[in-house]
Amino acid sequence: MIIRRGRRAAFFDVRYNLLSAGSALTVLEAAAHHRSAGDLLVCVADGPSPGVPAARPAVGRATVSGAGLAADLVLYTDAPDEAGSEVVVEAMARLGLDPAQCFAYGDRREGLTILRVVGNPRVVGRDPLMTELARDRGWPILHTARY
Repeated sequence: MIIRRGRRAAFFDVRYNLLSAGSALTVLEAAAHHRSAGDLLVCVADGPSPGVPAARPAVGRATVSGAGLAADLVLYTDAPDEAGSEVVVEAMARLGLDPAQCFAYGDRREGLTILRVVGNPRVVGRDPLMTELARDRGWPILHTARY
């Protein structure tokens, strides 16, 4: 996959069941918005268990199991917190993406590190800690299908 400089990406943290019933519609509509804008869709997912190879789709877009989100790229990590941000930072560097132009979506405190490394973080849902942090930092909080 060749990425042009200046292209944007949207990172979706699906490691901790981001697409719960309350968040699914909002996240899927945000993904559709990014797809229509030509943005790269990237999921950060739990890595495979030790010794088990990651399942890769044979053809077409990668789909995160159970999420219903067709991603252009899936980043696997088997460690919590900081490891998530490390794979995102590495992906942005390798793909020539400007972090200030990238988006990230998360609904749990474990995903905060990913939200902190992009220029356009979005908190999804109503987790009290996440909404408080979002308000303190001026990050948008998505309760409904709005971007």
